Amino acid sequence: MRLLLILCLIAGPGLAQTFCPHPINLVFSGDWYPYFYLDKQGQYSGRDLELLRKGLMRMDCELAILHLPERRISADLLSGRVDVAIAATLTEQRQKQFMFSIPYRLQTIVLVYRKSDRQTAALDTILDLVQQNKLVALNRGGWYGHEVAAVLDSKWARQLMHVETFASRLELLRRGRVDAFIDDKDTVLAEMQRNGLTDLALITRPLDIAEQHYMFSKINLDEAFVTEFNRQLSIIMGERPPKSARFSPLHPLQSVPAH
Repeated sequence: MRLLLILCLIAGPGLAQTFCPHPINLVFSGDWYPYFYLDKQGQYSGRDLELLRKGLMRMDCELAILHLPERRISADLLSGRVDVAIAATLTEQRQKQFMFSIPYRLQTIVLVYRKSDRQTAALDTILDLVQQNKLVALNRGGWYGHEVAAVLDSKWARQLMHVETFASRLELLRRGRVDAFIDDKDTVLAEMQRNGLTDLALITRPLDIAEQHYMFSKINLDEAFVTEFNRQLSIIMGERPPKSARFSPLHPLQSVPAH
């Protein structure tokens, strides 16, 4: 019995070193409330961050947060500079390049506009907007579904303006510099509620609804790490691990960085 106890004590730290001998690097590129943001005390917080932290803590892994542009996430994951991205939609190309957690939430992508802009309110799709020469802000490093991807691959792509952070997209819309912006529905509603933004509205029809995953680099991490992370994530979420812990139904189109 004493020998078994000694072996267990020895195996514990060794297990952590096997999964993550170095801190797991995550990118922070600006507040994305309520998923990942700096709180009033200057501490990193958010739903997606806390879930990731819990999973890594159960594996005795350390998390390090780097300030880098979000648009570079795919390149940084491929180089190994970054180890994980939050809120990534799984695509066919990404599946070849990266490893994925099980899905941990759904994300609904919407168009946001000013209530006073009745012309934009009467439109229904992203194609309708750009064909009316509406200027739409988005972070081009994200995935927003097939409709947006099709516009980005068309002559109307110039109408979709890259704006890195949610705060900047919001400010440009409220100042009338853009006609709409594309973002996550829960983020928009949360910001409208906590800041009393009564001048904004959402186009009813969502652009996309997709499962969200943590996306891992293959440079410093391996399948054993992801399998164990998925096991811990399943426990935290109160679910049984699926038969295929790393994959879910694909959204077959080109890959872009996280969100």
